[in-house]
Amino acid sequence: MTSAVAAAAAPVATAPAAPARAEEVGWTQRMANLMFGAPSARRACGGAETSFTPKVLRNEKWRRRRETGSVFAVDRKGVAGAGGLPRIWVSEPAPDGAGRTFVASYPGGADCGGWRALELAEIYFSEALGLPGEEHRRRRIDCYRAAEILLLHAAARGNIGAHCRLGVIYESDLCEGEYWDGLADRRALHKVDTPFDERAYLHFSFGAYHGHGECCWRLGDLAAAGRGCDASTARAFSLYRRAFDLESGRIDEDRASTGNAALRLARAFELGRGCAQDFRRARTWYRLAAISLGAAFDGGQWHFKRERLEARRGVARMAQEIAGTY
Repeated sequence: MTSAVAAAAAPVATAPAAPARAEEVGWTQRMANLMFGAPSARRACGGAETSFTPKVLRNEKWRRRRETGSVFAVDRKGVAGAGGLPRIWVSEPAPDGAGRTFVASYPGGADCGGWRALELAEIYFSEALGLPGEEHRRRRIDCYRAAEILLLHAAARGNIGAHCRLGVIYESDLCEGEYWDGLADRRALHKVDTPFDERAYLHFSFGAYHGHGECCWRLGDLAAAGRGCDASTARAFSLYRRAFDLESGRIDEDRASTGNAALRLARAFELGRGCAQDFRRARTWYRLAAISLGAAFDGGQWHFKRERLEARRGVARMAQEIAGTY
């Protein structure tokens, strides 16, 4: 009898403990999130100030706690964390510039299509892009880590744009190896033991299959370089052309995607990769790329500055090649 009880109790004794809630998130923030839908009651009610603490009580200890606040926190407990993706607590820089404060959590109610998760992820993504240099490395990586978790949530809800962003993160290893290590959601195509190139290839392939222009030209880059698949310049050329055809002329055209696809087609015609070499057609595509990338740059997509400059130089270079003047 005793041995039977001991045998039955053994698995319980050796089983791992239930995952804990994020220690960075206090009980007041959890109560505010439960009552108002956000860990900051003032933010939930439309106020800019993010603390109820009176100014007379904002001592050195209070300031130090804010200054050392986490970029994000996760709960592995609850429905969201049961065998899948965790609840994530989202923070942003405090209004006075000192430290960070939690302002939202996800998931929080229905999010059909994952658009709320994508919106929060884009905020983190934009913040990370504005943190160059080694001095901001830790914060930049944490922003990308938070974005990855939110994007996995969005991708699990069928958001194609989230698959594209995940592909970008994995393609460039933006988290520098520090990725979410929970169980993968099958629809998110995310596996911990999958090499980064293959992860990017899977996400871009999913987006390209569903007609996402940016996924097409990014998948073409992987195909041209043989990353995550066998190298094929012909397939890359086909994907670039498909990306351009998908985006060009649409009411909600993504000028950056149109320009990047045109730029890659111009390179292909200039160098004869995946097609016959043709300087005149290369010049035409460089012109289209310069126009689209210029519009994207003027619209605030400054991170395509290098591609915009390359397209403009390509037009001049092709004119020299055609005229035979060097």
